[in-house]
Amino acid sequence: MPVNTRTHRAENRSIRLLAAVNLVALGSLTAPVVAGMPLKIDLLLPADERAAALATVLAVGGVAALIANPLFGALSDRTRGRFGRRRPWMLGGAAAGLLGVVALTAADSLAEITAAWVVTQTAYNATLAATAALLADTVSENRRAAASGIFTAAAFVGTLPPLVLTAILPRHVDFIAFVMPLAALVVIGFALRVPDREHVAGLRVRKERRTARFSSAFAAVWLQRLAMQSAFSLATAFTIYLIIDRMTHDAVAATPVAMVATLAGGTGIVLGASLGGALASRLQRHLPFLLVGALGLAAAAFLRSIADAPALLWIATSVGGLAVGAYLAVNLALAMRVMPHGQSGAYLGVLNVAETIPQVLAPVAAAALLRVGPGDPISGAADNYLVLYMTAAAIALLSLSTLPALRRAPAARYRPHAKTGAASAGM
Repeated sequence: MPVNTRTHRAENRSIRLLAAVNLVALGSLTAPVVAGMPLKIDLLLPADERAAALATVLAVGGVAALIANPLFGALSDRTRGRFGRRRPWMLGGAAAGLLGVVALTAADSLAEITAAWVVTQTAYNATLAATAALLADTVSENRRAAASGIFTAAAFVGTLPPLVLTAILPRHVDFIAFVMPLAALVVIGFALRVPDREHVAGLRVRKERRTARFSSAFAAVWLQRLAMQSAFSLATAFTIYLIIDRMTHDAVAATPVAMVATLAGGTGIVLGASLGGALASRLQRHLPFLLVGALGLAAAAFLRSIADAPALLWIATSVGGLAVGAYLAVNLALAMRVMPHGQSGAYLGVLNVAETIPQVLAPVAAAALLRVGPGDPISGAADNYLVLYMTAAAIALLSLSTLPALRRAPAARYRPHAKTGAASAGM
C-alpha cells in the first residue's frame, strides 16, 4: 500500500476517533442539564425558587467552563511524558467527570449540586480542550476544514442520546446520567491510539513567538465566532414562547412544533458542518463559507422575526442550522491555521471562550430585548420578538466586518504541506 494511502487512512481513523470523543464528552454534560439537576432542584426548593436556583447553578458551571477550557488547553501544550501531551488530560478529564456525575447524583443540597456541577464542567472541559488540540496536532493542513466539520457535527449529535433516553425513560434519569460518561471512558480508550507526539502531520511542531500577524488574524477569528455565536444564541432564544404567542396560543400544542424546530435546526447544523467542511477542504477556500454562513444566519433570524406559522419557523431553523454548521466548521479550521504551532491547546481554549460567553449572557440579553418597544407588532403580545430576532440578524452581519482583516493576514492563507503536492489556494 502506498505511504500516502496509509497516511490518509490513519488520519481518517484519528479524525473519527477524536470526533467520537467530542460526541461523548458533550453528551455527558447534556443529561444533567436536561433532567438531572432540574428534577433535583424541584425536590429541594419551592416552585417559585427553582428557576432562579437552576439559573444560578448553570451560570456558575458556565463560568467554570470558561476558565477550564483555555486553562487545560494551555496545560496540555506544556505537558511532556511518555503518555503524550493530550492523552493525560483527555483520560483524566473523563475519569474526573464520571466522579462529578456520581457526586451530582448523590447531592442533596443546592450547595452540593453546584459544587458537583462545577467539578463535572471543569473535568469534561479538560477532555474537550485536549481533544480539540490533538485534532489540530494530527490533521494535515489541507484537510482541516473537513476534519473540523466532522468534529463540529459530532458535538451536536452528542446531545441527542441523553435527550432521547430521557424522553423514553423519564423515571430513570439517574441511570441515564451515567450512560454517556461511561461511554466516554470506553471511547477515549480507543482514541488513545491517536498519535500524540510533537512530530505530527509530517511537521516538527515548534514554538513560535506570538507575532502581530498571528495575534491579529486569531483576534479576527475570535471576534467573528463571538459575533456569530451571539447571533445564534439570540436567534434561538425563547422559541417556545414565540410559538405560543404567535402560532398556537397554547403551551401543550406548542411543544411538538418546538420539537420539530429543534430537530430541523440540529439536522441543519450537522449537515452544514460535515458538508461545508468537506467542500471547504476540497476547494481550499474559507472566506466564502464564512460569508455564506453569516448571510444565512441573518436570513434565518429575519424569517424568525416575521414567522407566524410553524412552516415558516421550520424553514428558518433549517436555514439557520445549515448556515451555522458550515460557519463553525470553517471557523475552527481557520483558527487552526492562524495559531502558532505547538500552542493549539491554549489558542483553541481561548476560541472556545468566544462560544461560551454568549451561551451564558444571551438569555439575559434576549429577555431585555423582548421588552424593547410597545410589544410584538405581529402577535400583539407584550414580548417584542421582532426586535429580538432582528438584533440577531444585525449581529450576524456585523461578524462580516472581520473578513478584511483575514484577507490581509498572511497566516490565514493556505500553506500547502510539502508532501501533499497541493497547490496554494486562496482563503
